[in-house]
Amino acid sequence: MFPIWIIAKREFTENILSLRLLIGLIVCLALFVASTYVLTEDYEKRLSVHNAAEIEHRNALEEVKVYSYLRLNVAKPPEPLSVICLGMERQLGSTVKVSYEDVPTEAKILGGGNPLLNVFSAVDAVLMVQIAFSLFVISIAYDVICGERESGTLALVASNPVSKYHILIGKYIGGMASLLVPLAIGWIAAAILINVNPMIEFHIAEWGRFAGLFAVLALYLSVFFLISMLVSAITHRSARALVWLLFLWIVIVFIIPNGAVYIAKQARPIPSKSVVNIESAALRTAFREKIRDYGAKHRSSSYFISERSVISGSQPFAYHVLTASREAMLWYLDGAGSYIPQRIEYAEQIGNLHQDYYRSLKRQTVLAENLSRLSPAWVYYNISAGLSGTDLRRHERFIQQAQDYRNALMAYMQEQGAFSSISWFTSANLNDMPSQAGLTESDEETFFENVTPKSWDDVKPLDLSSMPVFSSGSAWGNVGLGGVLPDLVYLMILNILLFLITGAMFLESEVR
Repeated sequence: MFPIWIIAKREFTENILSLRLLIGLIVCLALFVASTYVLTEDYEKRLSVHNAAEIEHRNALEEVKVYSYLRLNVAKPPEPLSVICLGMERQLGSTVKVSYEDVPTEAKILGGGNPLLNVFSAVDAVLMVQIAFSLFVISIAYDVICGERESGTLALVASNPVSKYHILIGKYIGGMASLLVPLAIGWIAAAILINVNPMIEFHIAEWGRFAGLFAVLALYLSVFFLISMLVSAITHRSARALVWLLFLWIVIVFIIPNGAVYIAKQARPIPSKSVVNIESAALRTAFREKIRDYGAKHRSSSYFISERSVISGSQPFAYHVLTASREAMLWYLDGAGSYIPQRIEYAEQIGNLHQDYYRSLKRQTVLAENLSRLSPAWVYYNISAGLSGTDLRRHERFIQQAQDYRNALMAYMQEQGAFSSISWFTSANLNDMPSQAGLTESDEETFFENVTPKSWDDVKPLDLSSMPVFSSGSAWGNVGLGGVLPDLVYLMILNILLFLITGAMFLESEVR
């Protein structure tokens, strides 16, 4: 261990005092702080929009007076760790509509802003590490072996009673330690910036994942350091090693991920979204035709009805009715008994169409992801997005939670008798509604003189205190761990394999 310590200390000292590392320290601090500051402001705006939308949705819910108007917008708050890794946070939306007539399948993006500015995508800290700092590692480590071989330093070190494995381990430890120092300082600066912001709430779980992000960062940069050592061990000229490493960097960071997307598009093409829209429109048309057929067979224009909102005045389909005769209420109730089940059935059929389309997108995405795993750069970003709660899996959990909440909401409405009573379209009590039997149209004005309420504004909102409350749940947990664990293990194994291969090649190489 003593020779390893001496070599590691020398490597660390040389790097830490070099101009390259000083520049790296300055760049790390500047980029990490700038990126965190920009994304912190972005997070504040997204959180403000989310909070405003929540208040708006809550106020709208307090105004619901009949169950036919019970529609909710449920939203997922922005993830605090999106200030470090934005992932897909701003691309996939964060609010969905939940009601008996809508099956949640996709989310809508909250907020306005200038859509033309979307071409200037935000650069988060993880993306900078993925691209810029991997290149920085190459600039530090490309000549770690061949450079000393050219200068004769390696032969001088090898002339001492020290094995090549000791040299390799010492260089790796010293080199990685010198690289992680400026990165750690930049990471701490980002943490301070996050901690002083009152709108960003980091609890123990978030700080734990924040530390985990740095550990994954170290694993990722270790891959490039070991690749640099490997190329440096098998080449005899520093310039040639640098050229090969730049080529490998381009392949790993850019060509493989983009090539994987291209291959996935060719191998698993997806149908046009317009096909789904056409099929959905056809289902809606079929539903309307069924409703019209039912309404045509149950027409009536002789019932006493005050203020109302209906599909058609002569058909028994009402959204709300202020007051009416008992006969009119029963007529509308019969119509609701036909309308509601069919509306739910067709909503689920349309939802299935959209889910089938999403599954085709998912199959293509899975193929692209599996091919992209040939790139450590893609694997690193995928792990970081998973730890941050900003990956595709988090979005899928949100959609599933919204679908589960719809089922709970439907069960609640069923328990309240919303689908089987006149409370679907009115707040009136059926037993309080007088009959119009024996009365004529000339008696209608007199009929409503003793019927209350007189105005829709006088109707009290529904008591929804026992209604289930939506919760988007934890951003991370067992599901999140299961999502990132395979890639994390893959990155660890890749480090071990690269170290063993580098060691084998270094043992076979000449020190002169």
